[in-house]
Amino acid sequence: MTAINCGRRVKECIAITALLLGLQAAVSAGTGTPENKFSAGPRATYYTPQDADTGRWSPGVQAKLHLSPDLGLEASIDYLKNEFGGLTTIKTFPIQGSLLAYITPGKIVKPFLLGGVGWYYTMVDGPFGYDNSTSRFGLHAGAGLEVILNSSLFLSGSYRYVWLADVASRDASALSRTYHDSGSMITLALNFSF
Repeated sequence: MTAINCGRRVKECIAITALLLGLQAAVSAGTGTPENKFSAGPRATYYTPQDADTGRWSPGVQAKLHLSPDLGLEASIDYLKNEFGGLTTIKTFPIQGSLLAYITPGKIVKPFLLGGVGWYYTMVDGPFGYDNSTSRFGLHAGAGLEVILNSSLFLSGSYRYVWLADVASRDASALSRTYHDSGSMITLALNFSF
C-alpha cells in the first residue's frame, strides 16, 4: 500500500471517530444524571496476541454514552505494536464499538459485561523487506468495572478477548508464515463526563 493510501486510511479512521463522538455528544446533550451522560477520555491498552513475543502498553482514547442506567455504548481507538518472532512487527489501529450491560446500575462501583465489533487497520513489517497493510474486522467480548469518582469523573477498566483473522508475513528463511493475532486486551481509562 502506498504512503498516500495509508495516510488516507488514517484520515478516514479519524473522521469516523470524530463523527461518532459528535453524534454521541448530540444525543447526550441536556442529560443530567451520571448514567445518562456522554464521557470521553484517555486510556491505556495492554494487548497480548497469541503469537506475539510479549504484550505491551499502548495509548488510546475512548468515549461512552449511557443509553439508560443499565446499558451503554463505547467507541474507542488505540495504537498497538507487537513483535512476532523477533523479526516481524505488526502495528494495529483498532476502532472498536462495544455494547455495555451494567450489572449494578446506579451504584458508585458498577461492573459490566461487554461485547462488540472492531475494524483493525494493520501494517506488517517482516524480514527481507516484507511490507503489507490490511484491514480486518473482528469480534470481542469481556467484562469491566467503572468507579464513579464524582459527578464528572470516573475510572474504568476492562478485559476483552479479541477474535481476529491471522496475519501473513515471512519467517527467518523468507518462507510465508501466518501469525495468530487474536488475543487478550486489558484497558484502563479515565473518563470525563460532559
